[in-house]
Amino acid sequence: MKSFLFSLSIALLMTGCASLATQTAATPALPVLADEWTVEMTHSGGIVGLMRAIKISSDGSYTVTDERTNKTISGELSKDELAKLTEVIASTNYIPSEKPKGVCADCFIYDIEIQGSEKNLAVQLDDISLPGSGMENLVTFLRGLIDSFLK
Repeated sequence: MKSFLFSLSIALLMTGCASLATQTAATPALPVLADEWTVEMTHSGGIVGLMRAIKISSDGSYTVTDERTNKTISGELSKDELAKLTEVIASTNYIPSEKPKGVCADCFIYDIEIQGSEKNLAVQLDDISLPGSGMENLVTFLRGLIDSFLK
């Protein structure tokens, strides 16, 4: 009986490790920002019904909109801002949540789309799924740009 329980414990442990290895290997990498690309994020929801968006192209041009205030601003990122964006994306490892999506009343929603020259990624996160997704630095950086441009 002891050997059966020991064997069962080892089998469960190995299965768990194999599952973890599969999950780690399956983590999708973000598109590489080479040649022509775009990065978009819509930041919506919350108690105030926020609806803001930013779209940035590989040439540094951007458009930021705030639907609540009916404000749209276009411009060009500085070389430092553009370099920081590409650095943040290159260092981001998106970890999809295995938790079922639930209702997150009054949460902010982040719709992120990155279109690279060879690969695209579209992700929707909220205040509950953002932590642990690997996307926090990107969301924080893009929110910072939105806030600074809409001042």
